[in-house]
Amino acid sequence: MKRKIINRNFCTFLLIIGITLINLNSLKSQEIYSFQQCLQIALENNYSIKLAKSNEEISANNFTIGNAGFLPYVYTTATQNYAITDSRQVLATSPDPVEKDNAKSNSLTASINLSWTIFDGMRMFVQYDKLSELLEIGQLNTRLNVENMIAEVGVEYFTVIQQKKRLETIRYIKNLSKERMKVAEERYRIGQESKLEFQQAVVDFNSDSSQYLKQSEYLLASVFRLNELLAIDITKNTIVSDTININKSLQFDDLLNETQQNNTNLLIATKDQNISELNLKMIKASRYPRLSLYGAANFAQSESPTSSVLENNSFGWNYGATLSFTIFDGFNINRQQKNAKIDVLMAGIEFDQIEQEIFTSLNILFNTYQNSLKLVELEMANLQIARNNFDISMERYRLGTFSGLQMRDVQRAYLDAEDRLLGAQYQAKIAEISLKRLSGKISEYLQ
Repeated sequence: MKRKIINRNFCTFLLIIGITLINLNSLKSQEIYSFQQCLQIALENNYSIKLAKSNEEISANNFTIGNAGFLPYVYTTATQNYAITDSRQVLATSPDPVEKDNAKSNSLTASINLSWTIFDGMRMFVQYDKLSELLEIGQLNTRLNVENMIAEVGVEYFTVIQQKKRLETIRYIKNLSKERMKVAEERYRIGQESKLEFQQAVVDFNSDSSQYLKQSEYLLASVFRLNELLAIDITKNTIVSDTININKSLQFDDLLNETQQNNTNLLIATKDQNISELNLKMIKASRYPRLSLYGAANFAQSESPTSSVLENNSFGWNYGATLSFTIFDGFNINRQQKNAKIDVLMAGIEFDQIEQEIFTSLNILFNTYQNSLKLVELEMANLQIARNNFDISMERYRLGTFSGLQMRDVQRAYLDAEDRLLGAQYQAKIAEISLKRLSGKISEYLQ
């Protein structure tokens, strides 16, 4: 009876595992996506990049000489007015009053006007330079979003590989536990093994089966998060490659020079400094006189039966120049100039802060990168030893010279060695991606 209960538990676990395998086996029939392919998909679909490109397009639209104030302003106005009037007039030349009921009058005025600023203290030139800086910031923001997208997809892509390879290891361990359970059952049946050994083998198999199910859940969750970054169907089973290829040739001096020249956050901070200085120049321009030209063509037509002039038509031109100069504005220009100088100082401080944070991250990540490479080499050797020990121990267990508890310890040692190697490979790759992002070279993954 107890044996039937145990077999029923086996069947339950196998059924659960089978359902999971059905979900995962559908992955095998699909295309395997390389890291570069995933990046291309994300580049086309990612929502953050689309928004950044839209903002960049707005900055490009704003970068015109008209928006800077170089071009004249031409506009037209027209007014049509109607009136109905009852009037009674007593004239000095006649004692009889003049009365008019429902007298209709109308007037039409129209003009075309031009206003053109010729000189404004070089403010328009400064504004044009500012629009140019804003355009470049828009382009850099798009680049920054692309770099962040590559880093995020990279983290999730190689997380999927890590989870996938760990699932394969746990599957292998689970299958061996199943074999061990069968051997223990056969020995128990013929009296060569104690019941305790057999039940422990069952418990270990069930534990490995549970761990396999949990790992399957972790893998699918990573796939879903990757799909979210790619902006595709969340439930799509996206298959990735099986290998974490690490670039082992990164050099700190090269990364440092590239970071100083190409880091996107530093470039944006530099542009923010430039804009602060341009804002200061624009305020200083307010101290200079402003010269504008103006001109207009005017047309007027009116009819009024109640007036001594029944009809009036006129057309003419007027033009001239306006010179204005602010003599006193309550010291507002002085106040604005002081604040602008503070903004310039703050922009410099923010640049220094960002630079320090970036170079600190660069040093930390490069140290992580170097240590992870060393760990990869070490753990590869450890894994080979653990694998050999596992094979030898399994053979001894089959021959009956190795206990189940000893075999379990060897299994755990093998799984731990595999996990440590995967962790070292993953950390090395993530450090590599992060170093590429800091140095402004992460777009190389798109090539």
